[in-house]
Parts: sequence; structure tokens; C-alpha cells
Amino acid sequence: VLRDDFRQPPGDVVVAAGEPAVLECVPPRGHPEPSVSWKKNGVRLSDKDEHLTIRGGKLMVASTRKSDAGVYVCVATNVVGERDSEPAELVVFERPAFGKRPLNQAVLVEGTAEFACEAVGDPQPAARWHKEEGEMPLGRWEVLPDNTLRISRLRAEDEGTYTCVADNSVGRSEASGTLTVHVPPQLVTGPRDQAVTPGQSVTFQC
Repeated sequence: VLRDDFRQPPGDVVVAAGEPAVLECVPPRGHPEPSVSWKKNGVRLSDKDEHLTIRGGKLMVASTRKSDAGVYVCVATNVVGERDSEPAELVVFERPAFGKRPLNQAVLVEGTAEFACEAVGDPQPAARWHKEEGEMPLGRWEVLPDNTLRISRLRAEDEGTYTCVADNSVGRSEASGTLTVHVPPQLVTGPRDQAVTPGQSVTFQC
């Protein structure tokens, strides 16, 4: 068994999915110089895995996936024996994404509009709403527990684009939907009853 400690044990690494990750260790001194391999969650990693590169004391992941998260151990080996390093954790967070996005809507005045916003990620994103180029309808909007935006008693001035913003510690994403409010035609001046003699022309205003 190799008796010396690792000159540099691997340290914990935190990345966002899609980013590269590098775990590095320097093995104990030994004669001959120990070679380095790696274990993930107790299972030896193959240097033939195209997703991974093992070079010297470095384990490199070009583009991390959620499945790469786990506990890694550096293993030093020579003819005398082998020795495991202290474990290091690779944490892979995920930027916010949308399971459900808001859709464009056309609703009658005095009706109700709902825009969905299902944000996913790790850590779980926080979601909030705002209206582009304007204020949210005062006293007539609410956000439901599933982050759906509900606007009640619609008015013509509620038209516009509503955006859901999802944030977590590794990123931010936005998704928008446009609201069109239809207002039925109304008579400003209605026709009035008129009395005329036969043969006269008559005009009705509307």
C-alpha cells in the first residue's frame, strides 16, 4: 500500500450543466511514480469513455450533464499497491428552463386571461412576472401556486406582452406571451325615430 498522502487531493467542483469540469489530483510520491485513475461513486472510470478525458492527474469533462454529478475518488497505483484520495463531489446545477411557456391569447374585455409558466432547473428557479412597456393591471392580477399569471376583468389597456422570468443561482431564462383584448363594437349615436310626410327623404344617423 502507498503510505504517503496525496500531494494534492481533488477538491469539490460546482458547475452548470453544459460547462466543462476539471477534477485534479497529484498522487503520493512513490517509486516507481504512481499512475492515476478515477472512480465515480465507487466504480472505476474507463479512459475509453469519449465523454471523459483522463490525462495525468486530471479528469476532464468537456460538457457536463446532470448524470455526471457524484462522488469522485482519485486512485494512485504502482507495483507496491494503490491508495484512494479523499472523496470530492462534482455538483452539476441546471439553468432555468420552461416545461410550460406562456402562449399568446386573445380574450374579450371583462374576461379572464391565464399565462402558464412552469420553470424547472436545479436549484429550483424562482419565477416572477412583469409587463413589457407598462404596469401590471392594478388589483386585477395574481400568480397562482404553479406560477400561472391570471388577469381578471380585462380592459383594453391590459393589452401587451407579459414575461415570466425564472432565476436560480446558475442562470436566468425568460418566456413571454402577448395578450390581445377584444372590445365589442358599441353605438355612440343610435338612430332616432322620425316623422316625415310621404315623398320626403329621411336620414338616420348611426
